[in-house]
Amino acid sequence: MTEVLVPEVIKEKEGSQPNFLDIIERLSSNPNVDVEKIQRIIDMQKQIIDREAQQAFNFSMVRAQKNMPVVDKKEKNNQTNSKYAGYDEIVKRCQPIYTAEGFSVTFYQGHGTPDNPLLEGNMRVMADIMHEEGFTKNVYADIPVETTGIKGNANMTKTHATGSAFSYGRSYLLRLIFNIPTGDDDNGNKASGEIKYISDKQKSTLVDMIQSTETDEKKFLKFMDVEDLDKIKEADFNNAMTALRAKVKK
Repeated sequence: MTEVLVPEVIKEKEGSQPNFLDIIERLSSNPNVDVEKIQRIIDMQKQIIDREAQQAFNFSMVRAQKNMPVVDKKEKNNQTNSKYAGYDEIVKRCQPIYTAEGFSVTFYQGHGTPDNPLLEGNMRVMADIMHEEGFTKNVYADIPVETTGIKGNANMTKTHATGSAFSYGRSYLLRLIFNIPTGDDDNGNKASGEIKYISDKQKSTLVDMIQSTETDEKKFLKFMDVEDLDKIKEADFNNAMTALRAKVKK
C-alpha cells in the first residue's frame, strides 16, 4: 500500500484552514490511506482537545476561587448550638461567580464500589464539576445519616435524616470545590484585618516555577492581579501554583 501523507491528500487554497472533520472525511475516502493511520490522527486530536479543556478548567478554577466571598454562618445547629453556612446561602453568594467562569455543578447520590466501599449508615454525595470547555471532574463525600442527637436521643426520621445528610453533603462539597471561606474563616488574613502575603520561601517557589515553565512574569502578575510577587496573598498561593502547574502539563 502506498503511504500518503496528509499534506499530499488535502489540497487547500492558499490561506484557508481545513476543518478537522473535513480532513478525516477526505482521508477516509482515499483508498491509499491506512485506516490505522486515520485512527492515530483522531486519537491525537482527541488528546489535544482533552488537554486544552483541562487547562481551561484549571485556569477558570483559579479565577473562580480568587473571587469567592466569605459566606456568613447563618444557619443554626440546635444539637451543637453552633452556626454554619447553609447550602442555599452558599449558592446565592457564589453561584454567579463560578457560573461566570463557565462552571456548573450537579449533585446526586452515589454508591459504594468494591475498591471504595460505602460504610453502613453513610450516604455518598457525588458532584460533577462541569466546565463549558468540555472537561468534567468528579468528587464525592461520605456523610453519616444521623437519626439521633449528640445525647443519643432520636430527633428525626430516617427520611428527614437522609435529606439532611444530602443537604449537608452538597454544601460541604461546594465549599471544598471552590475553597469557599465561611463565617469566622479569614481566607488567609488575620482576624485583625491585616493581609498576609506569601513568605520568602513561597515567593522563591513561584520564581522557580515561573522560570522552569518559561512564563512571562508580567503576564502572570496581571493574571494574579498584583504588581509584584510580594503582593500575592498567602490565600492565593495555591491558586498561583495551580495555574503554573497547568502550564507544565501543557
